[in-house]
Amino acid sequence: MVLMLLLLGGMTLHATRTRLAQSMPLVADAQQHHQDYWQAQAALEWGLRQNWPQADSWQCQSEAEQQWQSCLLHREDDDGLLSGRRAGSTLWLFRQVSLHASALQTQPHGWIDYCPLAKAELCPPQDEPAGL
Repeated sequence: MVLMLLLLGGMTLHATRTRLAQSMPLVADAQQHHQDYWQAQAALEWGLRQNWPQADSWQCQSEAEQQWQSCLLHREDDDGLLSGRRAGSTLWLFRQVSLHASALQTQPHGWIDYCPLAKAELCPPQDEPAGL
């Protein structure tokens, strides 16, 4: 009976260790996603405080120390779309903004986690180096 309990306990420990080893990449992916999300959120806030000259297409600025990238697209009627991400990440966050004398103000309920533009090629450049 004792031998049977030891065998059953050993099999249970082995199954638990195997399951844990399979779960570790999922935990690492989730942790990376959370880090990218909060870095993108910080890049959006940083982008709100930058000076943005008038332009007809996406313009990007980078913060080298934190590796943030923020891009702004001027749209019609003093509206704009601000995006932010950690440099090198594929996770972008977007915020609809109003432009008042080159200062940005967020629009109520304007936060969005995907590019709201109709065509993917109108979204911010993925791999271009940031800068004005």
